[in-house]
Amino acid sequence: MSVHALSDPIPQSPGTPQKTITELLTQWADLTNAAIAATGNTEGWYRGAILDNKPWDPTAEEVGLLPCGTVGAKSAHQVEAVVRHAAFEDDPHPIADKLTTYWESQGFTIVRTVDWTSPSGKMDIAIRATRPDGVYYGLTATSNQVSVHVSSECSTHPSIDTWAEERVQERLNSLLPTPSTPPPSPTASAPTDDTDERFLWG
Repeated sequence: MSVHALSDPIPQSPGTPQKTITELLTQWADLTNAAIAATGNTEGWYRGAILDNKPWDPTAEEVGLLPCGTVGAKSAHQVEAVVRHAAFEDDPHPIADKLTTYWESQGFTIVRTVDWTSPSGKMDIAIRATRPDGVYYGLTATSNQVSVHVSSECSTHPSIDTWAEERVQERLNSLLPTPSTPPPSPTASAPTDDTDERFLWG
């Protein structure tokens, strides 16, 4: 997987065409793939918690919707999710520096919010990478794990609400019990004693 330049660095203004949910999902997947490729380690990534053992798969669309305001509307949302990998080495500084260099080359503003080492030598680094259209990367790198939080740009396109409603309905449907087959109706059986059948069957 090669590292490629990220598109659409210019923020959207109110009233300009907004990305559909399909375009946001594609952008989110591209952003995530780009960050993974920039680490130099494209295997062994997971969506969600590593213990859940769900390999990174953008087609699963296991994402959240966050409200955001970079397009000047309270109804704007962006697609977001986290991918994780076991630590590449005990010291998280090299991977943090590598991704910082990559994101700066793509026009992101970088802020290192945490750079901490415990008395026992465990390390923790957190980085925020942002750009004006709302696209966001968050890196948390420790001695045990690397987590990359990815958010697409903001959009007010009506397809976002439609998609969200469909996902909620799918979730509700999955929680409903599956209709069971009703038991067979009782059937009359032939008499088992010496009673005259005329009294039973007419």
